Amino acid sequence: MKKPARTRITAPLNTTSLIETVAADTGMPREDVHEVVMSTFDVVARAMASGHNVAVTNFGTWISYRTNKRKARNPQNGASVTVPAHQTMKFRTSRRLAGLVRRRASATASIRKAPKGSGGQ
Repeated sequence: MKKPARTRITAPLNTTSLIETVAADTGMPREDVHEVVMSTFDVVARAMASGHNVAVTNFGTWISYRTNKRKARNPQNGASVTVPAHQTMKFRTSRRLAGLVRRRASATASIRKAPKGSGGQ
């Protein structure tokens, strides 16, 4: 089966447009792509809520970490408040994705690994 050409992205993506773009790129039915994309996001959310990191090769890593209790100031009245310790997260972009963004390589951007024996081309 021949894969359809990659869809050109000309505007910011929300969930709906992400699903439509993936469906167009893969030739899969939109309903199937919706289920896969939402399931992927659910798995990432469950892992993060459980305190686990999620790493996607050549894309990035969602890092879950715990903050310490600290003192802060209310900017409206200057009163001192205590911010309790809590679990939070951050996203660290991979070198590959950062390089693609830096070069604005939108037409050729891909995080896929090169095939074995291709010499990294």
